[in-house]
Amino acid sequence: MKTNRTSEKGQAIVFLVIGLIVFLGFVGLAIDGGRAYSDRRYAQNAADAAALAAAGTIALELENRVVTYGAFDCNSANVIAAEGIGISAAITRAAANEYTITGPTSDWNGVELDCGERDYGYIDKLITVTVRIEDTTETAFAHLLFPNALEIRTEAVAWVRPPMPLVYGNAVVALNPAECSGGSNGSGFDGDVDLTVVGGGIWSNGCLFGNGGPVVSVEPPEAGTHYQYTKQGGIGGTFIPTPETTTITLPPDMWAVPAPDCTGRTFTADEIEDLASPNSGSPTDGLHGLYCLEPGTGDIRVNSSSPKTYFVGYEVTIYVSGNNQDIVLTGGKVVLSPPLSDASGDEGIPGLTIYIDPSATGSDLEITGNNESSLSGTILVPGGTVDIGGTADFAAFESQVIGWNVTLHGNGQGNVVFNENQQYRKPASIELAR
Repeated sequence: MKTNRTSEKGQAIVFLVIGLIVFLGFVGLAIDGGRAYSDRRYAQNAADAAALAAAGTIALELENRVVTYGAFDCNSANVIAAEGIGISAAITRAAANEYTITGPTSDWNGVELDCGERDYGYIDKLITVTVRIEDTTETAFAHLLFPNALEIRTEAVAWVRPPMPLVYGNAVVALNPAECSGGSNGSGFDGDVDLTVVGGGIWSNGCLFGNGGPVVSVEPPEAGTHYQYTKQGGIGGTFIPTPETTTITLPPDMWAVPAPDCTGRTFTADEIEDLASPNSGSPTDGLHGLYCLEPGTGDIRVNSSSPKTYFVGYEVTIYVSGNNQDIVLTGGKVVLSPPLSDASGDEGIPGLTIYIDPSATGSDLEITGNNESSLSGTILVPGGTVDIGGTADFAAFESQVIGWNVTLHGNGQGNVVFNENQQYRKPASIELAR
């Protein structure tokens, strides 16, 4: 006689075994996933470190070889040599993290360099360093499901820029982005002046204007130096070549300069005036080194009707950080030149002649020179107005002029000569792009 069994004993064991397998699978995948994530993070850190090692080494080599923005050429021996040393640094750093990469290659496990320019309206010169690292992750469970080992691929990109003058080497720069307002905002030229800008361009974030019939030329146009503005331009006067429009506004990092250390170098306005005019005859000394204007001590002011009719400084940096403190040098002999190296003494800033801090509200600069006057070095007034001019035979004007609003004026023919070696230069820089 057949007996039907209705008991369900033992069926739970089947579900328990299946559940345990699934559970162990999830545990295994979690362990393998965590290991893969950890390995990928380590490989990415190694790629970043190798890219930065290459970029830092190249930047240092560009500094040591004095490869500046103006002299930057991807085919030059100095740039090629710097790139070769940078590649070796990347390979060494990767090896220190137990990865083997090769020299220039577009494949994985290698370092690749790309030297060139980017035209944003201004020309950005840079070397791009790309490091790629490939690796595999040992797994405890995933290899049962996937026939191939888990592969990890990481990429790091760093940029290297050579030492460069502020605002990409433009000679006359107005930072005010406002629309033209009666010929006052931005970069302007006043009077019956025939002015030629040599070795750098003219840039205005806002307006470009002329009052009184000036003729303003940039030479040589074939070198890529030209007028740029973002709002309106070419109002009044004659501009050669024709101004070009752009939607670019120069960002603050293109003209940022650290404040100097004023320890032991702070002077009142009267003290600076006296030191710049040491006697009643022709100056035999003048300013030298760093001079920080003490806040609240008034303006630095010399004019043709005052007892002091000249203002002289050699290898000098004048720094203003106080509000409502102007520098007004009008109607006399004005001779100013910047330190050209850190060895100039008294901690002057190489290439920087006058610096009115952007935090110094209401502090402006006005200079009117005569036929004995000369200016060189960078004049930086990012938060204020700059007004510079003089007689028809203003002796020498070899400065880079940067201000919130900038006006150059005069009568007769004159030149603004931009010489990169006499201007403030930002050091070579690196950036981890991704």
